[in-house]
Amino acid sequence: MITQILFEIPAAYETAVKAGSLIQVGGLLKDGATGKIVAHLQESGVAHSLLSTALAGSSGPLGLATEVLNAGSGMYTAVQVTQMKSMIASLQSLQYATLGVSLVGLGVTVAGFVYMHKRFNALDDRIDELMKSVQSGFASQREAALRAHMSQVKGLVKSVKQAPSLSRPELEYNRVAEAMSEQAAHFEGELEFFIKMDGKMNVEMFWQLAQLLMLSNSVRIDCRIRSNELRNAREISESVGEDYRRLFDTLSVASFHAHEGDGALVTKTLREITDAALTKPYLIEHLRTQRINGSEYIGRLESERTNPLLMLKVA
Repeated sequence: MITQILFEIPAAYETAVKAGSLIQVGGLLKDGATGKIVAHLQESGVAHSLLSTALAGSSGPLGLATEVLNAGSGMYTAVQVTQMKSMIASLQSLQYATLGVSLVGLGVTVAGFVYMHKRFNALDDRIDELMKSVQSGFASQREAALRAHMSQVKGLVKSVKQAPSLSRPELEYNRVAEAMSEQAAHFEGELEFFIKMDGKMNVEMFWQLAQLLMLSNSVRIDCRIRSNELRNAREISESVGEDYRRLFDTLSVASFHAHEGDGALVTKTLREITDAALTKPYLIEHLRTQRINGSEYIGRLESERTNPLLMLKVA
């Protein structure tokens, strides 16, 4: 029997967070006195639809937030602007300063994969220019390999978008998860190579490589949840969180060749992304132990039409 999926909006917890009786840790809200998990923060399909609209080639860690907060009538409807401002306000009220990439939840829902596909296209356009600015670190064969892997990833994301039309979509989800594991390993290796290069890093090139890794890992986890392989999804998410901690915890403003404010923003965003990744296993374990079917959970998030962010109640 499937436990009822109990969602609330983040505003319901805002007063308690500000008072300190609830503490935000990554994607979790914990009771300040007992340490018990009270709720998990999760994007809905509305959030991913809005992010797809807002993308427009922005690449920095705060690009989407800045763009939406400054939006006029343009390509956004009044409802979209209101919803995005509401999402950003919710993140800020829960002590998130940035949106980042896959910062809060799992990136699930069909709209989430549409957003991921657009994000990969934007990265593909920008990273080609950036590689020329760090040519000494990226020999021609390395550039070619990176482009090839990016093309493979975009193809995998397209496949998972089309999977619901199959008679047994879970088979495709598992195939994509396995293939995306190899892609994530490649991007992780490229990022490690870039970090170890002599001298300070080009902050934007670093950020593009980091996004490739994070997006690949998000797809891996999402596909396992869609196929209801929750135990494996939890194990993957635990490994991903530890990988981010190993890669990012030693970085500081001094690691980047950039304006001090840009370096500080990237390092802060990386800390938040790492915290969110380290807390994802708790959400997945809650789904598993409460016998909440992964695909049904995603379906509930997809069906949300009003709130970009939701809180999954634990108690």
